[in-house]
Amino acid sequence: MSFFNNMAALGFTDMIRKSVLDGFSSTVSVPSILLSIGIAFLTGLFILIIYRLTFKGISFNRSFEGTLLMISAISSLIVLTISSNLALSLGMVGALSIIRFRTAIKEASDTAFMFWAVAAGITAGAGRYVLTIVGSLLIGLLTYISLKIISKTAASYLLIVRAKNDIALGYSGRMLTENGIRHRLSSMTENERHFEVIYEISMGSSQQKLVSALKKIPDITDVTLVDCRNTPV
Repeated sequence: MSFFNNMAALGFTDMIRKSVLDGFSSTVSVPSILLSIGIAFLTGLFILIIYRLTFKGISFNRSFEGTLLMISAISSLIVLTISSNLALSLGMVGALSIIRFRTAIKEASDTAFMFWAVAAGITAGAGRYVLTIVGSLLIGLLTYISLKIISKTAASYLLIVRAKNDIALGYSGRMLTENGIRHRLSSMTENERHFEVIYEISMGSSQQKLVSALKKIPDITDVTLVDCRNTPV
């Protein structure tokens, strides 16, 4: 009876071993390497285009743009290596687990684009080309639409108004109220040279019109509008 139990246990062990090893291919053909890395690189290029179309900063970070292209291709190369050999996959997972990246990313959206590039590289390296292409196109479309909608919503600013007297400052506050601009008094300064008031305001477009209208008020000498969003104008 124990003999049959040992045979059954051995058969079960062999079945598990075979199912695990069947998931790995001993060789990776050159066409599959070229196809996986090529699709990953083209997908990374598409991600870069979406990043540029939705970027709201002053200047592009060229190194980050190059990183997006490299991450997608490198991720596909890693997955190709992992899928070819069990020992290599265990060793690479162990090596990658001790790597720590110290580079600070300023914008949260940049982190999302990096994860997108990694995901595209992983799916391309795994041979899921349709998933890579269709998924990236869908994510790109949704990202473009959502970020464009967000960029058109009201943004927060600091409005700094300087005047020769407090009467002019009162006019500026009434102008904000009459135009339906949400505002809150942040600080008020009075000295021998001028009167100064700082408002926290929320508005969409027409920033230039607001500054010009305030500047036309008599006795107002200076009007400054400072962007308070996370990304620069």
